[in-house]
Amino acid sequence: MEKYEHITKMENIMVQQGEMLEEMNQLLDALEAHREKYRELLTYYYSEQRSQDLDDDANHLIPETMSRGVLSEDGIFDLIGDYRDTAFRMLESAVQMIRE
Repeated sequence: MEKYEHITKMENIMVQQGEMLEEMNQLLDALEAHREKYRELLTYYYSEQRSQDLDDDANHLIPETMSRGVLSEDGIFDLIGDYRDTAFRMLESAVQMIRE
């Protein structure tokens, strides 16, 4: 049996890799499906509406009970950076996958 343990090991690796690729494809599908929502957020980030909302928040016109992380100094900005960093990581990973 020991002579063929490597077959079981390789089988497990193949199955795990296939599962991870399937999961990655599902995540990419979801990310692509929501890309327009991300663009909508970017548009809001640079909009006059957000400037007005920031002023209203500073003047305590927005209810304290309302979630308003989009008005924080770094919330959207950090997400933009994370989005970019993730895109670069995906590119680097894709190149590595192709080279292998």
